[in-house]
Amino acid sequence: MSEDNSLAVTQLDALISTLEESVLFLNGEAKVSSYSVGANHWLNPMILLGHSANEVFPETVVASLNTVLDKAATDGVQQLEQLVRPDSAPLLKEAGLKEALWLRLIIAPSGDGWVLVARDVSEQKRLSRRSGGQSQRDILTGAYNRRTLMPVIEQAVAQAQRYDWICSILVIDVDGLAAINNKYGWDAGDQILQQMVRTLDATKRTADFLARISDDKLALFLPETNREQALLASERVLKIARDMVIEVDSAAVPFTVSIGAATLSGVEDTAARMLDRAEDNLAVASQSGGNRAEGDEA
Repeated sequence: MSEDNSLAVTQLDALISTLEESVLFLNGEAKVSSYSVGANHWLNPMILLGHSANEVFPETVVASLNTVLDKAATDGVQQLEQLVRPDSAPLLKEAGLKEALWLRLIIAPSGDGWVLVARDVSEQKRLSRRSGGQSQRDILTGAYNRRTLMPVIEQAVAQAQRYDWICSILVIDVDGLAAINNKYGWDAGDQILQQMVRTLDATKRTADFLARISDDKLALFLPETNREQALLASERVLKIARDMVIEVDSAAVPFTVSIGAATLSGVEDTAARMLDRAEDNLAVASQSGGNRAEGDEA
């Protein structure tokens, strides 16, 4: 190596060592060849040396990461944000990862390999959630969030009352989600919620509105749907959950849901009262053993 090249490498190493982010250098086979820890002192990158990016990151990240690596090779710097949990990333867990982190991965081509910069953006995500931000979507599932749901159902209820229409809402809760997470790991609960949202989104009517309203609850607003039709829709959702196959580490994760339904009851009713009744009916369903639906009294 020439003196100029040696100086350039030394200067690059010095620059990288000042970064707060962790930096992984990947060779042409996308294996970790060298690193800089940055401010992430929990990370023992020696554990990662010689392992491919596919082995370092969880399966939920790998497909997106491979696409981004290929794109970086032709189009330059790329970015990817992913939630990474210890239970779904054994190598990172061995390297010191103790809690779930949102990572922004910045990938750039470098010679016949890549430079991967990992930035922890968990705090920004938390602050955004607390402030409400301007996001209309839930980060984990991609469903609309509660903040977006309320104006939608308020407007729909006002129109229904004006034109003598009917509407209903379902609140769907995963039975024993905390116990599932404790037994199978947090990735199991995430997969359940993500798959439920994907399936409901694919099977609902165009006019229906799906949202995630809390950690373990979804809401499905149903225009032009009376009490009996809402309960029939609830039975279809119960069957969807019972038939769904979720696997974590090759183990099937069985689960069920409970549902509370509420239907517009007249000109004095409101969107908030409907949602409250649905929550109350959900509590009855859950306390009755789960895997069932309850609606307003006929």
